[in-house]
Amino acid sequence: MADRSALGMIGLLFGATTLFVMMMGAVVVADHLSGKANLEDGFAVTQSAEQR
Repeated sequence: MADRSALGMIGLLFGATTLFVMMMGAVVVADHLSGKANLEDGFAVTQSAEQR
């Protein structure tokens, strides 16, 4: 049977990895919503008042 400290370390690593992936996903979504990240060259996701 595995010891509790090893299982705790594995849980911590999985938790940290999950948190990292969620944070990177949030950054990507925020960049797409703000118009900084484009899906195609020259195609803005949103249009600001200065661009009109």
